[in-house]
Amino acid sequence: MKLLLTSILLLINFNFSTHKFYVSVTDIEYNENTTSLQIISRVFADDLEDVLTKRFGVPVVLLPDNESDNVEKWIKKYINQKFSLSIPNQEINLKFIGKRYEDDRVYLYIEAENISAFNQISVENLILTDLFEDQKNLVHLTHENKTKSSVLTLDKSSHTFMF
Repeated sequence: MKLLLTSILLLINFNFSTHKFYVSVTDIEYNENTTSLQIISRVFADDLEDVLTKRFGVPVVLLPDNESDNVEKWIKKYINQKFSLSIPNQEINLKFIGKRYEDDRVYLYIEAENISAFNQISVENLILTDLFEDQKNLVHLTHENKTKSSVLTLDKSSHTFMF
């Protein structure tokens, strides 16, 4: 009985001391046929909900069957403030295409059209860093059948990929 009680107490202490990880994953792929950058960013729904509510001062609910009005407007505005791409001598306009819910995540679909061939691109990703100082934004970029990755944080919010 003592052993069982001790095991339960240790398990309870372990559960309370675990730390939540704050991470997003963004995949960027250059499509030569359509001369576009296709972007999918995966974030936790509750974290995105919290940051949108705090940033814009409106209650935001991200549930497939019960989402707040104007959610896409707030997501689009937030993405434009916190995520950007730059290529030398090219203007890049990001277009929020839409979103999809899966379990506790939201998949954000973004596109940049009319992108000429390039050998250098910079990515800045500050998504959720205004809510969580220890937020990590993993970025995978695929170009010319090569994938390169970087981890972006509040202190190192951008990275330049060379191909």
